[in-house]
Amino acid sequence: MVQKPLEAVWGLTDQPVLALEPRDGSCRVLYQNAAASALCPEYENPLEAMLDPERQALLDALGSGENTGPLFCHLAKSVYAARIIGWNGYRMCLLQEASAYYNATQSALNEAIMASQAKTSFLSEISHDIRTPMGAIMGLTQIALSQPELPPRVKECLGKIQVASNHMMSLLNEVLDMSRIESGRVVIQPAPVSVADLLHEILIVARPQADAGELTFRLEMGPVVWERILADGVRVKQIYLNLLSNAVKYTPAGGEVDLYFSVQPDPREGWVRMVVRVKDTGIGMGSEFMSRLFTPFEREEKSTVSRIQGTGLGLTITKNLVEVMGGSIAVESRSGEGSCFTVEIPFETAPQDDAGALEALGGQRVLLLDSDPKESGLIREMLSSLRMESDWARDADNAVLLLNDADLSGDPYFAFLTAERVPGVEMMLFLSEIRQRMGEDFPILLLSENDWSQTEYMFTQAGVDGFIPLPLFRSRLAAGLRACTGPGLPGAAWEEPAMTPDLSAKRLLLVEDNELNREIALELLGGCGVRIETAENGREAVRKFQQSAPGYYDLIFMDIQMPLMNGLEATRAIRALGRADAKSVPIVAMTANAFVEDVQNSLQAGMNAHIAKPLDMQKVFETMERFLGRDAG
Repeated sequence: MVQKPLEAVWGLTDQPVLALEPRDGSCRVLYQNAAASALCPEYENPLEAMLDPERQALLDALGSGENTGPLFCHLAKSVYAARIIGWNGYRMCLLQEASAYYNATQSALNEAIMASQAKTSFLSEISHDIRTPMGAIMGLTQIALSQPELPPRVKECLGKIQVASNHMMSLLNEVLDMSRIESGRVVIQPAPVSVADLLHEILIVARPQADAGELTFRLEMGPVVWERILADGVRVKQIYLNLLSNAVKYTPAGGEVDLYFSVQPDPREGWVRMVVRVKDTGIGMGSEFMSRLFTPFEREEKSTVSRIQGTGLGLTITKNLVEVMGGSIAVESRSGEGSCFTVEIPFETAPQDDAGALEALGGQRVLLLDSDPKESGLIREMLSSLRMESDWARDADNAVLLLNDADLSGDPYFAFLTAERVPGVEMMLFLSEIRQRMGEDFPILLLSENDWSQTEYMFTQAGVDGFIPLPLFRSRLAAGLRACTGPGLPGAAWEEPAMTPDLSAKRLLLVEDNELNREIALELLGGCGVRIETAENGREAVRKFQQSAPGYYDLIFMDIQMPLMNGLEATRAIRALGRADAKSVPIVAMTANAFVEDVQNSLQAGMNAHIAKPLDMQKVFETMERFLGRDAG
């Protein structure tokens, strides 16, 4: 019954045609004309001759009743384009010979893939060559700026060179990041990370940017259920700083940038979900551009945007990094009304060792002075989680009464926590009075979101012993309070390391083949007083180390790409020498090879750390202190 009406219509065409009936993920062939039967005579019907992926794509189209995309089938050494149409209640599959079209498009696709791979390979290879002269420009500029009594005009020009160089490096890094994302070579390296450290490092960059743009910056803290996670800290900061810098960049002076940060429970045991929302009152985006927002090199054509520097790659890189980490990114925006980006990324938790803090602080009683009920409630919850007791004073008079009552009752407070600002009181005078009243041994700790180095002198003169940075984390609070249980004053709970350490008693070997880079490194490293010897290649470095007395060199800075013997080979050769210090001397890569696999190669060769060029001198000095010690002088 089915055959006759189908044959009457479709039997006369020389185009292969099948009538199909979908059935629970498969299908039944109700009819095939002579042209279809002749395609693969050794099979009952053409479906049996199809490759599995092509057959599945055809079944998917049959199930939906429409073509969701091009369907190609390899049959009898030819390629056919399959089209699904409905006809008199049947699902008809029409096969049209398309070998020439398919081969041409496949050839074009292969050529495009090869071109993309060549571009990616070129960008990766040239990165070293670009970074080397950029390192010289940035290093020489830094040296010039450090000279005393510079003419104002010269200093201004050097400052602009420094800004332009930093911008050039950020553009280079974005292009290289994009090339590696396209090639699938982005490697995420999870390691234990402090959530508190992560947020503070983000704020150190974001707040000055907002201040420079004359913007109001606000931080809203949500719940933080866990403070140590396994994450690639560098990539996570890259995501959030990119969103924040965009918010600052596209928000006119007088506008607002809001950051929401939380670490919430995840449905999976042993995991948490970091939720970050960046909202601004900037120029916003139109609906038409929103559809292309994450496309590489796309920027909205507005007069307000055309004057702002950028590659159009930042959001593409951000989205790809978020997805590589298993997260999601959402955006809401309207032209002229600002934008709001929400990022959620899951992270595995890392162990939190707080047994020592609980043992040292459990049962102690603290007085908290803070006029903000919400903030005070969060702090008291943290104190309670540390098994501590607390009383809250919302103003200075109430704080004095509670301190007096505690003394009279014979149950004095262990420490006094205070906000930096309390309405109706001059804090410097008030804290001086508290110090006189309570004596020199009573710990007074300041809660502040300002840079401690800028206010330390004033507050220590007023009697403050230590500093706990805001936004407040349980680990920071515990560290600040625990310091009060030992001998001496607690000091700052979190401080930046000294910029230039005194390492005059130490000797290092600088291995660098480029004469200009050697000169720059000698000038910059000489600021800490360390004694420096040089080698022009890996072979000379190995020879100098062999000929030196054991323990002669305290540290080796090693370039990677050098003639005669590269840095990796030289490091392996030094580690293989039969003397004790060959295994223990710290060897640090100082190279323009800056990708993740370059770091891995350095560590696998036996190096202890990896510093990318152009040099960040703060990171260089931090690395030197790490291996040579703060008290090296």
